[in-house]
Amino acid sequence: MTPFLFGPPAHRLYGVYHAPASAQGARLQVLLCPPFGQEAVRMHRLYRLLAEQLARQGVHVMRFDYFGCGESAGQDEDGTLTHWRDDIVLAHAELSLRTRATQSVWLGVRLGATLAMMASAVSPTVPHRLVLWEPLLDGPSYLKELGEAHLAQTYDPYIQSRSPSRDVRDEIIGFGVSPTWISEMQALSVKDLNPTCAAECIHIATKASALSTALGDQQLAKGQPWRHLTAPGPDIAWHVEEANGAALAPPELLRLLIASVKGESA
Repeated sequence: MTPFLFGPPAHRLYGVYHAPASAQGARLQVLLCPPFGQEAVRMHRLYRLLAEQLARQGVHVMRFDYFGCGESAGQDEDGTLTHWRDDIVLAHAELSLRTRATQSVWLGVRLGATLAMMASAVSPTVPHRLVLWEPLLDGPSYLKELGEAHLAQTYDPYIQSRSPSRDVRDEIIGFGVSPTWISEMQALSVKDLNPTCAAECIHIATKASALSTALGDQQLAKGQPWRHLTAPGPDIAWHVEEANGAALAPPELLRLLIASVKGESA
């Protein structure tokens, strides 16, 4: 595991490279695209375990933080969806400089999956495969979800006489957001997504939604292979730290993600 900084001086990003156990014949590289805020905190351990297991199986893996997030430069409010989309393209280029891989897979969770789709449409080099775990397909619905989660985590009726607004303003459960970020999220719509890859897009969720089904149909109509896989277990409580005692990295989920990355059957 090798941590490093990359990107231009005014836009330094933090990355972690997991080298394959054996570099000989390692032809697959995987970029892990993180979600947002509390969801990124929840996914940190799973991403690390996923990266370690893939590396042991001979895969190049890179984790990274978006600008204004985690260990990367910038403040919370500096982050925008456009910046983060372009950060994925930048991270892909950095990973490619470190390997001799002939195939790239981008795996994203929640907003990370949505950003991966957005980045694939503008990247000079498209990934071989996109693995999309519960991508966000409607920005206004996500803002409503975040606003309700923020209220649930911060409102105490014994201290506050009035319940605050559920609208997202400048903070979501301890993570700052800018007016630009909010306006970009308000404009996010499944009809504007155009995921692009050389082989296939794999959608993972506990159940397919009307929006994900519509996106899959849209991709299939364009001749882009799309596959839905059912995630094991109950729905994940994304916005609470303890997740009601749910395992953060259940083995069956790791197996599904690894098989999806490799294009195999779980």
